[in-house]
Amino acid sequence: MGAVTADGQILSRIERPTEPQRGPAAVLATLEQVLRDLLASYPGVIAVGVACAGQIHPRTGAVIYAPNLAWRDVPLAEHLTRALDVRIVVENDVRAAAWGEFRFGAGAGARSLLAVFVGTGVGSGAVLDGALWRGAANGAGEIGHTQVVWDGLPCPCGQRGCLEQYVSGSGFQRRLRHALTEGVRTRLAAVTEGEPGRLTAAMVQAAAEVGDGFARGIRDEAERYLALAVANYVTLVNPDALVLGGGVIETVPRLFDAVAAGVPRLTTILARSLRIERARLGDGSGVIGAAALAAPSA
Repeated sequence: MGAVTADGQILSRIERPTEPQRGPAAVLATLEQVLRDLLASYPGVIAVGVACAGQIHPRTGAVIYAPNLAWRDVPLAEHLTRALDVRIVVENDVRAAAWGEFRFGAGAGARSLLAVFVGTGVGSGAVLDGALWRGAANGAGEIGHTQVVWDGLPCPCGQRGCLEQYVSGSGFQRRLRHALTEGVRTRLAAVTEGEPGRLTAAMVQAAAEVGDGFARGIRDEAERYLALAVANYVTLVNPDALVLGGGVIETVPRLFDAVAAGVPRLTTILARSLRIERARLGDGSGVIGAAALAAPSA
């Protein structure tokens, strides 16, 4: 968390481990205490924005479901409002990051923006005509669960062929785990010491560069399917700016290049009005975006 000025500058930053295995009450207690410490240092704070991975209730700010936290129906906004007596706004983490990039990052000056972040998973946020697009159930922008392969790889969401299985860090790990059980020969077995959970996108790229067939295959599929999914997104929405970020994009530069080259080719005339940018705010985008959404003028 951080203290953020009205013009999007982070004045100070505090980090604590979430440790979700402690349960929602313990995590909320830690969050509350760290926020109290931060508020004591900045008595002029007028609002607190919270970016949380998961499905957020559009009116109450409760966390309906957050799989990485194992949370269901946790009244996050209500708890913090009662504890801190300050305006609290809770938003999905990727949409908050998109808003941060729109207001103060790579999308500054645009009227409409799509931001796609590729890391452990694949998420996106959209700003349409200056307003954050949330959708009917506050779930808009789930590009990671758009299906790019008919009857493709199974996804934990219950569907098959989702983009996230072919592009994300977690998708790479699942594919390596399956390959090792099938006896596929790849240098990734050695570099991960047989532990697929250690696999990173940088390892995939390095192995592909030295001719590892398995690594090259999943890297090339990642480039192809991400470009296709993003091109379809751009065709439907027709934004001014497309912003790409996240750990996988940052560690595998050619993935950005593949999308930057592929999207104009696949969207034809719409590409003339589109600018494609790398995300500029890094891992501060969610903090900045959440703070901006909480401001009374947002």
